[in-house]
Amino acid sequence: MLDHARYQEIAIDIAHAIMMGEYHEGVRIHGRSTLAGRYNVSPETIRRAIAVLQNVGVVMVSQGVGITVTSKAMAEKFVKSFDQKGEIQVFVEDLKKLMDQRRENDLKIESHLNKFLGYSDRLMSRWMDIGEVEIGKSSPAIGKTLKELKIRERTGTTIVAVVRDGLEQFSPETGFVLRGEDVLLVAGSAEGQQKLKLIL
Repeated sequence: MLDHARYQEIAIDIAHAIMMGEYHEGVRIHGRSTLAGRYNVSPETIRRAIAVLQNVGVVMVSQGVGITVTSKAMAEKFVKSFDQKGEIQVFVEDLKKLMDQRRENDLKIESHLNKFLGYSDRLMSRWMDIGEVEIGKSSPAIGKTLKELKIRERTGTTIVAVVRDGLEQFSPETGFVLRGEDVLLVAGSAEGQQKLKLIL
């Protein structure tokens, strides 16, 4: 992998030198051995770098002549193509990071959703257990407030609403005074509702 990256780097460097005028069109470039010494790599690595440049029309390799520059324009195009490749690579890396972040956020959302569903299930199970308790005409609770009766403390139930004369009063305050024939909508366990019936 390192060799592959190195010969590409050398190809880009030679193309850049041609683009900057260090080597002109029609001029012979140093031999492979000289280039190998210059870049401190093996002649095989130089051969691969030159093969890349020859393939895109930047140089020409002839038996007995060596490496000759054929096109400055193609050298510019080659260098720019690698610049664009680098930009694309950065873009791809950024995209990967965003996708990783999205996966992480998806996991967090799933975790929070599961917690919420757990809370809602418990809440629904609590509120689904709602009963009705009617206050009799001779009930000792008549004329007393919810606070005075201490319903929650004594029974563990919650008065969700009071139905009086056919009208529902939701979430009555603790100072709400009870009357005979009021119907209480009670949320709580069956045991708690039974306790409430005994009080009322």
